[in-house]
Order: sequence, then C-alpha cells, then structure tokens
Amino acid sequence: MKTNQTKPHLLETAITLFSKKGYNGVSMRDIAKEVGISPPALYNHFDSKEALYRAAISTTFEDKSTRLLATMSASDEPLQCLRLFIQILVEEMQADRRFHRLIQWEFLDADAERLAFLGNFIFNKVHQPFIHLLEKLKPGCDAVLLSDMIFGMAKQHFEMEPVLPYMSTYEAGKRTATEVADMMLTVLTPFFHTVDK
Repeated sequence: MKTNQTKPHLLETAITLFSKKGYNGVSMRDIAKEVGISPPALYNHFDSKEALYRAAISTTFEDKSTRLLATMSASDEPLQCLRLFIQILVEEMQADRRFHRLIQWEFLDADAERLAFLGNFIFNKVHQPFIHLLEKLKPGCDAVLLSDMIFGMAKQHFEMEPVLPYMSTYEAGKRTATEVADMMLTVLTPFFHTVDK
C-alpha cells in the first residue's frame, strides 16, 4: 500500500475498531493487522496508540463539525439555523454510527484524559457556537442544559434502535433523519416562542 494511501486507511480502520471494542480493547497490533502492515510500519505513522486515537477522532469529527458550524451562519433567522443544525446533527448520527458508538465507549470508560481531549478539542468546537445560538433564541435560558437536552434527544432514538424490533410498540421500518429532526423541532419550537414571566 502506498504511503499516501496508508494514513487515511489507518485512520478509518482505527475509528472502526475503536468504535467496536473501545480504546482499551484495541491494540496497535490489531490495527496493523487489519490494515495489512507490520506493527513497526504502523509506528512510522503514529508513535503511540494515543496519537493514533486522537488523529482518528479529529479526522472523523472534522467533516461533521464543518457541516454543523455552517448551519449556524446559514440564515439571519436563529430558528432557521437551529432547524438546519438539528437536521445535520441527526443526519450525521444516522450516517456514521461508528462515531456515536465510540463516544458511548468513552463515556463508559470515563478516562479523564480522553474525555478532556473530547471536550476541549473536539466538542467545544461546535458546542460554544451552539450555546450562543440558543442564547439568541431564548435569552436568559440555561443554554448549556438546553444544549445537553437537544443532543440527548438526537442520540436517544439511535441508541434505542437495536431494541425497538423487540418492543410491542415497534413499527417496521427505520425512521428517517428528517422524521427524527422534525419531531425534535415540533417539541422544541414552542419553547422558543414562549415568553418568560
């Protein structure tokens, strides 16, 4: 495999394996074997598993964050920006389940250094502008808590998907990203139109 092809393949393979087994369940040897190179060759690209992990997370989130950030300046109407943001957020969660599973692993592992990396260098990139958007929509609200609740609404449906076929309320067929986003907006929109007393 050519060098210029190896690194992107390494990152894709790493994110897939980390999402399946968690950070602690994957070794550099596992990644090298999956890619089809020797462990020493892998260390020519990344000097540690931590460095590979950070590069894989950053690369995977980069395109997502670019799309999400673009929604917040796509309109002069903050509510329209929120609509676009939720639509893209749900589309990304539906399209790339690996990233979602990886974050679940990280929350379960609760490793302080990796969580600090995710918070400071990954999520803050989108979170800070999103908080600002929510404050414009509803001045004086607890925008941090509201943000947590919106992200929670978005991911909850996808976390439930594996068990849904076994529940008595199950309706065959997956919900589309648009259906999930529309329901979220139906719930949220009245909140932004209410006047605090």
